[in-house]
Amino acid sequence: MGIFKRGDSWYLDYYVGSRRVREKAGSAKGAASRALSVREAEIALGKFNLQPRANIPTFAIFAERYESVVSVHKRGRAVERYYIQMFVAVFGNKKISEITTEEVEGFKSYRSRHVKPATVNRELTLLKHMFTKAVEWKRLLANPLRGVRSLNVPARVERILELGEEIRLLAACDCVRSRLLRPVVILALNTGMRRGELLSLRWEQIDLIQRSIRVLNGKTNSSERSIPMNSTVFDLVSDLARNKKSNLVFPSNRKIGERFLDLKKGFKRAVQLAGLRKIRFHDLRHTFATRLIQSRADIITVQHLLGHAKISMTARYAHSPNHAKIAAVSRLDKLFCSQPDPNRSPEPNGAGGDAVYKPQQVNTLGP
Repeated sequence: MGIFKRGDSWYLDYYVGSRRVREKAGSAKGAASRALSVREAEIALGKFNLQPRANIPTFAIFAERYESVVSVHKRGRAVERYYIQMFVAVFGNKKISEITTEEVEGFKSYRSRHVKPATVNRELTLLKHMFTKAVEWKRLLANPLRGVRSLNVPARVERILELGEEIRLLAACDCVRSRLLRPVVILALNTGMRRGELLSLRWEQIDLIQRSIRVLNGKTNSSERSIPMNSTVFDLVSDLARNKKSNLVFPSNRKIGERFLDLKKGFKRAVQLAGLRKIRFHDLRHTFATRLIQSRADIITVQHLLGHAKISMTARYAHSPNHAKIAAVSRLDKLFCSQPDPNRSPEPNGAGGDAVYKPQQVNTLGP
């Protein structure tokens, strides 16, 4: 057993039985010496096991196996496949046992300069799961990515549309070359359905007699929920039903039998034409939920309408809008007006009691 240096790195050199092992230990000689002592003790106690070389695939081969066994059952397999192809371009020719935490940290740093932190975290989550499976399938002894931390993602500011903003947005939808954008937006504001749920909506899910829409939970595919139609939704869906030419409520104009896809660009253009602060399509769902809470709907009902698995997700919408906060603070003005002034004398003519302090001007911003 011993250590040696090659380039800027120190290596361990030892035997396990008849097999010789050379293992990279870092750039510090002291750390290499300590690592060698640990290996020596593990071998003596029979606790150090080597992974059979013939059992360790390259990352490219392992990624192909992962796709065919794991990814194929996921809803987001198309996006996942794109991520995996990117991983293969970086790590493909290496054996999975040769990929180090340091290399993954370098990949994380590189990606953080080109995409948002949330995207980097999604990529890391997938990569970690791939190595977790490698351990389960006895291709690795340990997951080298366990110490790789996710990036900090700033909390998103949820945008709630005011009534005036909604009117401007719907008017702008009529100016965009997308005949289905306006009805999709109206449904989102009045049902709280997710974009994917709306675009995959089929006529068999709509009951015009019972005035309800049956929705398969678009995030988990695990449960259904029923959303009652208000008059706005009923009138809109009835008009669409008169001209239906597909099993889909929002079919593609280009490919028969496929759903409408070109929504992101049209919605972005409508937001710009309406002169609104940057909003996402998902903010329409936030608007629906917040308006229900403001109209005194109970939070359990809102949870069921949104299809949330946990009520903690729904509780995010139980907040006060800005004008309600202003009205609440303004009530302190009236409270102040009703208090006696300790510096004034009682009213003359035997009125008795304390005089009430009445300022000449009171700023009342709310009820």
